[in-house]
Amino acid sequence: MRKIGILIVLISLFGLISCIKQAPQLPSNKGIEIDTKSASLLIINKNLAKREDINLSNFAAKKGGFKKSDVGFWYKIERRGSGTLIKDSIECKFEYKMTLLNGKQLDLGEKQIVIGRKQTILGLEEGLKLMYKGESGTFIIPWYLGYGMKGFEQIVPPYTSIIYTIKVLN
Repeated sequence: MRKIGILIVLISLFGLISCIKQAPQLPSNKGIEIDTKSASLLIINKNLAKREDINLSNFAAKKGGFKKSDVGFWYKIERRGSGTLIKDSIECKFEYKMTLLNGKQLDLGEKQIVIGRKQTILGLEEGLKLMYKGESGTFIIPWYLGYGMKGFEQIVPPYTSIIYTIKVLN
């Protein structure tokens, strides 16, 4: 009988101990210092992007007929096509001419990409998704949706917005 009493007391103590609330754990990022240099650069780039947005808005207004996309670039469809709408996972072949805002030609050629696989800059890929096969259009792409802070090789300088004139072939 004494063993049963001890067993009941032990079970009761175990039950009480297991119900005690544990101390809360600290978040995993607690104690991590904020990188002030990165935060400062982020603020600077946001301000540069806002300023560029204003400049490109004025540029597009002077050129006329451009609309601003939800993503943040300006576009104008010059010739309507009769094909299907370009969307993710679709192979897209197009002719392009890339220029600076002052008209200086940077590149010219033909490309074939699969939409959604990040085979070209974000601004151009999102612009292509607004087009139908057979269409022609122009995109004014801000640097932050184009080649960014680093630019592209010796072709596109850093922080440079560009214009793509596109003709979708298939």
